[in-house]
Amino acid sequence: MKYFHYIFRNVRRNPVRTLLTVSSLAITLFLTMILVSFFSINSEVTSSVRIYNRIVVLSSQGFAGRVPIARNKEIAAMDGILASTPFSWFGGKYNNETMPFAQFGIDPDTFFTIYDELIVPTDQLKEFKGDKTGCVIGKKLAEDRGLKVGDPLPLKGDIYPVDLNLTVRGIYDGPTNRDRRMCVFNWEYLDELIKNSPQSRTNGGNAGCIVAKCKSADAMVPLCHKIDAEYHSSDTPTLTQTEEAFGKMFGEMMKGLRWVITMISLVVVVALVFVAGNAMAMSLRERTTEIAVLKAIGFGNSLVLFLVLAEAMFVAGVGGGLGAFGCKLLCDTVDVARYSAGFLPFFYVSLANATMGLVLALLIGFFSGIIPAVLAAQSSVINGLRKVV
Repeated sequence: MKYFHYIFRNVRRNPVRTLLTVSSLAITLFLTMILVSFFSINSEVTSSVRIYNRIVVLSSQGFAGRVPIARNKEIAAMDGILASTPFSWFGGKYNNETMPFAQFGIDPDTFFTIYDELIVPTDQLKEFKGDKTGCVIGKKLAEDRGLKVGDPLPLKGDIYPVDLNLTVRGIYDGPTNRDRRMCVFNWEYLDELIKNSPQSRTNGGNAGCIVAKCKSADAMVPLCHKIDAEYHSSDTPTLTQTEEAFGKMFGEMMKGLRWVITMISLVVVVALVFVAGNAMAMSLRERTTEIAVLKAIGFGNSLVLFLVLAEAMFVAGVGGGLGAFGCKLLCDTVDVARYSAGFLPFFYVSLANATMGLVLALLIGFFSGIIPAVLAAQSSVINGLRKVV
């Protein structure tokens, strides 16, 4: 620490250059944190749902197929199943909005038993169960749209040729890494409208998928195999998997995009090494005589090497810290998902990602400073004192 004042003085020697270097690192690390967090959130959330013992029953054709609603009662009656609910995406437009928020037709009697991490007041849940046209919305969705209990929530059908005239009967809350911008309503209300619509291409009676909660974690995998074997020879075979595996499936769908972004990030990091290295080389060129004097009065090669590397890592660390932890602070303070037009239900930068960003910045500082530091340590005292800058 006794050399910190000397290092800090050299950092301030050319404030414009230092500011530009710090700014370039901060902006780049800020954007990198957003990209890294976008992909890591899926992994973190997927792993966190493991404790809830839920399985997802899809059509063997994936999202393009349908699961007969009769399967819901059959699955609920299986040994080892606590409760099950249909899950049907509606995708209606609210007012003049072009991007729909998440809307699902579910079983009001079982949904909050299955998703027990989502909390809704008892009186509101009772009202929801007693009103077929009622719905429960997430706390964030209510804040975004200025909705409260009792307000109408009309949804204009896009996928289906029917409109839903819903009424908000409850507002749920939950952990920060759960979708609190979702609307759930009675599946039977949607099914009745579809059956009575002359423009409908389906007779109803189908769910997009079925979500069931198992009584124990040990029962999950055997139940997945049992359900698929039960309907293997039917007209609508199923694909059943744990909720964790279901979430990872979405991650696999973005595998190509993840690879592209990773490669771009690596190129950007290499570019930053060159930018910071160039700034460090210019700084040392201006101090050739000073370094020669230091060596002449007894500073050893290893100490000179340390001082130059410490200076490079200090500048990079400041830029990286501002970018990485500044991004985390912004996401913790401002609900940035609100401005994603419904694309993101929530967004955050984890402490692990921010720390990784700082470590990455320090590595950039190290690699950008290593060559100038070695050259400075190996420089000749006589040549340095002769040089005129």
